[in-house]
Amino acid sequence: MQPNFNVIGLVGKSSDSRTAPLVATLLDTLHQRGARVILEAGIGDCEHPAHFTVAPLEELAKAAELVVVIGGDGTLLSTARAMATRDTPMLGINLGRLGFLVDILPERAAAELNAVLDGAFELEPRAMLKTTLLRDGTPIHRGLALNDAVVHVQRLVRIIEFDTFIDGLDVGRLRADGLVVATPTGSTAYSLSAGGPILTPDLDAMIIVPICPHSLNHRPLVVSGSAVIEIKLSSGSRSPAQVALDGQDNLDFAAGDILRVQRAAESLTLLHPRNHNFLRMLRSKLRWGEHP
Repeated sequence: MQPNFNVIGLVGKSSDSRTAPLVATLLDTLHQRGARVILEAGIGDCEHPAHFTVAPLEELAKAAELVVVIGGDGTLLSTARAMATRDTPMLGINLGRLGFLVDILPERAAAELNAVLDGAFELEPRAMLKTTLLRDGTPIHRGLALNDAVVHVQRLVRIIEFDTFIDGLDVGRLRADGLVVATPTGSTAYSLSAGGPILTPDLDAMIIVPICPHSLNHRPLVVSGSAVIEIKLSSGSRSPAQVALDGQDNLDFAAGDILRVQRAAESLTLLHPRNHNFLRMLRSKLRWGEHP
């Protein structure tokens, strides 16, 4: 049985001049349908006669039954991590570039939202990653990522050296610019740029992709979604390193530190219009089949 959405949260990229007019349009649509609307505080200064509540994202997450994200994939990524414990469906309206996660065009936003509220939608679960950064055996940071966890050189144009373990098995030492551990959702992000494969979102898997390895023997690897991956920065690594979660949260990664990555108990639920198809979307976004 599909849910009814009576409380709608709107989250947006406040720095984009296109956000406020689109928020006003959606407020009109939702007001006509009698929905209760909560605006995330960053876009809550919208001048509009329709009644709405303004709240921080944490409070919005507790009350909303559907969250509409206005922006690019980055806006949805940050919102997803903040709301991961709620499992509230998220609908994305694309003000970014490619928009693999936010798949509704702004000019179609009101019509698609009306269709969704009429029940014409599909729910799609997306796996997330749980990360633990250990220093001297003690966890010093725990985080979540929807796309990827990336170990990378910090500032200098040098390589770093690290060991990788999968389910406790040492799979070798690597000298490279870094390493990407990605979900199927993240297979169209940094992993793709680094030469990794595209996975359909329903696969129970993770991707391990070296970034510019100093050996042609190291290739991208797809492993089970239940695998536990550990990356240990070698004591002989001479370059400062960092861990980036979805390219947004950055942590210092010192020699001897271990990054543990595994599937999270939390997941994201994306909501799509009924005509959504992942492969069709890929063809459109990546322009497969077009002549140069």
